[in-house]
Amino acid sequence: MQQWGADRIEELTALVAAGAPDEDLTADELLTACFEQPGVVLGPSDGTAAVAVGVGRDASGELIASVRLLVVRPDRRGVGLGGSLLDAAERWASERGAERIEIGGALPFPLWPGADASTGLVHLAGARGYEPVREFGSLELPSSFRAQPPEGVVVRRAVRDEDVTAVTLAVAGGWSRLSDEVARALDHGTCHAAFAAPPTDREGLRGDVLGVGCHSVTRATWVGPLVVRPADRRRGIGHALLAQVCRDLMIADFRTAEVPDPADPGAEAFVVAAGATVSRRYVQVAKVLRR
Repeated sequence: MQQWGADRIEELTALVAAGAPDEDLTADELLTACFEQPGVVLGPSDGTAAVAVGVGRDASGELIASVRLLVVRPDRRGVGLGGSLLDAAERWASERGAERIEIGGALPFPLWPGADASTGLVHLAGARGYEPVREFGSLELPSSFRAQPPEGVVVRRAVRDEDVTAVTLAVAGGWSRLSDEVARALDHGTCHAAFAAPPTDREGLRGDVLGVGCHSVTRATWVGPLVVRPADRRRGIGHALLAQVCRDLMIADFRTAEVPDPADPGAEAFVVAAGATVSRRYVQVAKVLRR
């Protein structure tokens, strides 16, 4: 297996288009996930397959690896390339001290939140010692969803310098693990924030940041990060942020918004209450590398 550099992004994009045409992944999305994050892209010399893997720390501080992409050209399937790619990813991760490896969204900027249950990847991983951790559904809701913020709250796109600074500090203090993703959303203009609006604030100047809603950080239409301060939940702030995300996507001619991985039953119920339904099924699979 050879290491691919970012100069081969067009080749990788063409390979993904051939191997996973329904995903409609762009060169920018692949560049973000596979080359701009700590990790590596590996593939055979003939360019007929590739795997992207990264190493980082999870929320508990454990050093883990995440397979961000595994693709084989259709005419080269069935000859063991998929297994060879996983072997290469595991060796690379082990050499860097990773304690386990997962397929999908273990680290920021994933292209999938897990192994798509409709593909053969779950079976391939299972045959190589990966074990299922959980199954979940990706949720999809119409981009026509709308909701107004509660009284005393202003929701707007975070583009002004003072708003960007306030969001950056709020995320660093309350949701630090989301800092990289929110920073990218701020750069791309796809971050909305909910601010407390003091009664005297006639011009909408910045108040406290109550929540943040972003979209299209790694893939177009993906919702997230979307977070609200614990003390301000169940007030309608989350739905107001989600509505602004949906409005952006409708303007961009997307009919739906996708929440790839609801973090817990509460988050799932929140999105379902906005009209979301399950669109795809995923399996989180993992393998221990060091004991």
